[in-house]
Amino acid sequence: MKKNIQVGSITAAPGEIKLGKLDCGYLPDSSVVSMPLIVINGSEEGPTILLSCCMHGTEVPGMEVIRRVTREIVDPKKLRCTIIAAPILNPYAYNYHVMNTPQDGYNLNRVFPGESDSLLSHRLADLIFTELVGRSDCIIDFHANPSPALNFTIVKRGNNMNEETFKKSMGMADAFGMTVIEMITEHESHRTGTIGECAADNNVPSITLELLYWRRQDEESVAAGVVGTLNVLKYFNMIDGEIENVDVQKFEGHLTRTELTADKGGVVHYHKSVGQWVKKGELIGVIRDPWGDIIDEIIAPIDSWILAWPLLANQTCTTGDLLAMFAFPKE
Repeated sequence: MKKNIQVGSITAAPGEIKLGKLDCGYLPDSSVVSMPLIVINGSEEGPTILLSCCMHGTEVPGMEVIRRVTREIVDPKKLRCTIIAAPILNPYAYNYHVMNTPQDGYNLNRVFPGESDSLLSHRLADLIFTELVGRSDCIIDFHANPSPALNFTIVKRGNNMNEETFKKSMGMADAFGMTVIEMITEHESHRTGTIGECAADNNVPSITLELLYWRRQDEESVAAGVVGTLNVLKYFNMIDGEIENVDVQKFEGHLTRTELTADKGGVVHYHKSVGQWVKKGELIGVIRDPWGDIIDEIIAPIDSWILAWPLLANQTCTTGDLLAMFAFPKE
């Protein structure tokens, strides 16, 4: 006999969907800050999948993917799993429309697994790890890139990850149906302490989705995200059906990526579009000063496809800002 599921304020019986919350802190006026939750306890036994979004308060497309999948499509009485959906992992950042936790300035996705008696972001990471990641058998974590960018899926190979978990993560990514990027630490040493890395180190298969766009929900990207999420449910035999094609621009095969950061500051002008193949040493853009003079050239660091021009503010950069992402085949 399948049992009730308890998460935060929610108790869901088999075959039920319940809405609730998980309290995660207080504001200066002593009001409670809560994380919204949707729990679907399928009528049949199966694994638990976590669908999460808004780790960063500006990255909202996954919210609509989660809403459509959990509130419009999935039938709890035909579900062979439990779905825990957290559409706003960081309500502090979300409510202020910013990427990082405003109270301490930390990027929540750099402090996992967190600490229960430390700063706010670390406490929030510990709560997510304990209450959500710790009870999940697989995870889809939704993020988003600013425009222009392509949709893509990230798989993180953790330091302590066994081969079976890695294969399941890659299987999830292939089933989802977008460009697959294996994140290699030596290429992105600044991206540690992520929920994906934490899941990998605890042998929980997971994928990170980069949808489109910051602060907006692009319909093509959201629709593709819905199909991809259902594909993962099918991959794990949580629902019936055949895996479907996801209709977005993508590159075949398993790729990795590298990034380019700015040496100079100014206005960024693109000479190449996302999705284009560029050769190492090729001029792909320039940086101009406010008077219109070119003060630096942007040169492709490797033979690759341009994956994104992920400028976080205006179409400008400061020294050290992330300028471009490049996808290329793994050796």
